[in-house]
Amino acid sequence: MNTRFLFLLPLFALNLTAAEPTNAKELAEKKAVAQRVVAEKFAAWKAKLPAEQQAWETVLEQNLGSFYLPLYQAEKVKGGITAWDYLKDDPKLPRVLLIGDSISRGYTLAARKALAGMANVHRAPENCGPTANGLKKLSVWLGEGHWDIIHFNFGIHDRKTPLADYEDRLEAITSQLKATGAQLIWATTTPVREGGMKDATESDLAARREVAARVMAKQGVAINDLHATMLPHLEAHQPPQDVHFKEPGYQLLGEQVAAAIRKQIPHVTSVNTAVIPMGKLERDSYGWEERHEAVMKVKAEINPEIVLIGDSITHFWGGQPDGGKLGNRGSETWAQLFGNRPALNLGFGWDRTQNVLKRIELGELDGLKPKAIVIHIGTNNLAQTDNCRANTPAEIAQGIETIIDHAQAKCPGAKIILMGIFPRGQKPEDPKRAVLKEINHLLAPLARKPGITFLDITQNWLSPDGTISKENMPDFLHPNQKGYAVWADALKPVLPE
Repeated sequence: MNTRFLFLLPLFALNLTAAEPTNAKELAEKKAVAQRVVAEKFAAWKAKLPAEQQAWETVLEQNLGSFYLPLYQAEKVKGGITAWDYLKDDPKLPRVLLIGDSISRGYTLAARKALAGMANVHRAPENCGPTANGLKKLSVWLGEGHWDIIHFNFGIHDRKTPLADYEDRLEAITSQLKATGAQLIWATTTPVREGGMKDATESDLAARREVAARVMAKQGVAINDLHATMLPHLEAHQPPQDVHFKEPGYQLLGEQVAAAIRKQIPHVTSVNTAVIPMGKLERDSYGWEERHEAVMKVKAEINPEIVLIGDSITHFWGGQPDGGKLGNRGSETWAQLFGNRPALNLGFGWDRTQNVLKRIELGELDGLKPKAIVIHIGTNNLAQTDNCRANTPAEIAQGIETIIDHAQAKCPGAKIILMGIFPRGQKPEDPKRAVLKEINHLLAPLARKPGITFLDITQNWLSPDGTISKENMPDFLHPNQKGYAVWADALKPVLPE
């Protein structure tokens, strides 16, 4: 099929003579000559690369084998892009390793594209084959670098491995991968249409899927069910008598792989997750996607002079898009502060800095020319949930600074009014108070940058004894009508005319 032999055409296009071969021997000789030409061109290309990339190419030469290496070299000689291309890491992003066979290779580029700006997506330097090969080559695939997430599969090449051996080997491989400290994701082996394998049946794969599920449950490994993803689309995306997929099938698988990896990124500890753009993280009833759509529909109509960016504290104040039953808790003070001035409320419940960055990436500020952008974000980054880890004060401050950079790039004429994060918790000894104070201390120097005003109104919320009154914040986090008046009074002197 086309996707299986992705690199063949360039190879055969390099014949040195127009004469057609008359027998198998001549065909083999011509193919060997063409491969030597490609190998020579590849060597010349490789010699000009930086040392680190040359080292990666050497690893590929040592591991791709007699089938894949000529195809890879032919594609690189003509300037093509492959799943095995050298990847220079962005140090701000987590490192992800894909381990698997030719099906894994097929979805690598789609997964890499879907995770652009969120992860450095590498793949093992060969068709990884069966578990027996995994036990021999795992150290080569892991290399010397640190991995944050490893997505792996062994299945089709183990279709004739005795089930007991498959289970033992898979158990050993999984234990070795866990020892790296990476978060693991097992990819369930994809389905095969009847007749797709001459030496096995779908029931053989089903038995191995059952074994793998048992191993992963025992090891506590997350499962990405690619079998369930592809099964309804099998006839459309898998050619007859083949285990591989057409390009749309690989695109579907790549997007599913990316989705599984995105779920793990918020838990990574080796990088600052507060600066990695992410969509909705919490699996609650809050309509993140719906509010984003509402923003995109109304923003041009509003053509705002003032834009407010934040979480539920901002969302509940008032304005457009309408906050519905959740919002409009400070609608009177909103009207008093802004009057007839058009203002856009980009407050989203449960948002962390990474969610704001995703919304900016999705175009919420595109085309706007506000006079001022008010930013109040970061308190939700302190939350440790099943879907996301808590961030440190330094990470949160960096996330907020990144939001400012992106906002200024989108709206270069706007004055940035950066709010110190409001206090929370009724009593001054609430542990989050000290953390918020530290974050605000880290944010204060940003006011030295052009176009930024830092406004910390922490004391405005507090009684003389340091407590927060229910009269301003009934839940000691979200203001009510009276509380929003505190914010409005502080903002009024710093808003541009």
